[in-house]
Amino acid sequence: MSSVREVLTRVHDFVSSQLPVLMLPTPRSRGPAGAELPRETAGVLAPPPVFPLAIIALSELLRWLSPLPLRAPTHAWRWVLVAALCGVALALAGSALWTLRRARTPVEPWKPTRAVVMDGPYAISRNPIYVAFLAMQVAYAWARPNVWGILLLPLTIALLHWGVIAREERYLAKRFGEAYASYARRVRRWV
Repeated sequence: MSSVREVLTRVHDFVSSQLPVLMLPTPRSRGPAGAELPRETAGVLAPPPVFPLAIIALSELLRWLSPLPLRAPTHAWRWVLVAALCGVALALAGSALWTLRRARTPVEPWKPTRAVVMDGPYAISRNPIYVAFLAMQVAYAWARPNVWGILLLPLTIALLHWGVIAREERYLAKRFGEAYASYARRVRRWV
């Protein structure tokens, strides 16, 4: 057991010592990426996709333990609905990712944010990627069909809100001050 711990400690120490070397410089920095940024981040509880994926897994467990009927439309219409939801979710998430990349700010909430992004899908929702996660969860529930996936949607929203969004908003308000506060007054949190 101690040999595994020693190996993991050595790997951790090596990776930690090499991180500045592995990071690529950006046009705004003279050293490793984000060198001019403070080290403070939003401090999210987990990567955001973990929450909807965990709820989908829970919904499958509940479906197995206690199946509930889902009054889905006819077979063809159900798949049209699933395809439409997936298409909207993928377009929304893809557009949001592209907008963040164009602004040269990281998508990952555990990295320091470079800018408040206010255009693209961020002009409609402060959290378009999380809206896409919710649409995908509903699409999955309809595809299975699994009513638990829909019934647990409020739990997914709560986990995303308290585990990610509230923390991101505090961080962004502290980091960007009035610029973020003005944006938050103009644009809704969800849609």
